Amino acid sequence: MTADQRLDQLEPLVAQTLAVADRHTAQLNQANNQLTQVTGQLNQIVNQLNQVASLGSQQSDNTGFLLQELAEVKQEVGEIKQAVSVLIEGQGALTSEVTMMSARLSTLETTVMVTNMKVTNLDGKMDRMIELLSGSK
Repeated sequence: MTADQRLDQLEPLVAQTLAVADRHTAQLNQANNQLTQVTGQLNQIVNQLNQVASLGSQQSDNTGFLLQELAEVKQEVGEIKQAVSVLIEGQGALTSEVTMMSARLSTLETTVMVTNMKVTNLDGKMDRMIELLSGSK
């Protein structure tokens, strides 16, 4: 086989190989473009996930703060309940003392009335003695 014949046989083979290579290059370029688009979309998703994580962290901080405040409020409510309990006990003691003072006041009023009656009676006797003493002069 002559060099021209061999060249004639190789030429369609090279052309066919180059055509396949061109097709593969076009497919690779297309795949590369799609990969670039997917990479961009993934970057957007990563950015959104970072934002969600940041918001989640803020929410976690807010929730932690609210739980701490709630614990403090519960503690203050407990202290207030204790103070109210002490006040209620004190009120009971005051009520009993007021009752005793009322009883003593009633006793005192009775004593004053008895004393008033004795003074009135004594007044009458003194008036009678004065009459008797004035009449004997």
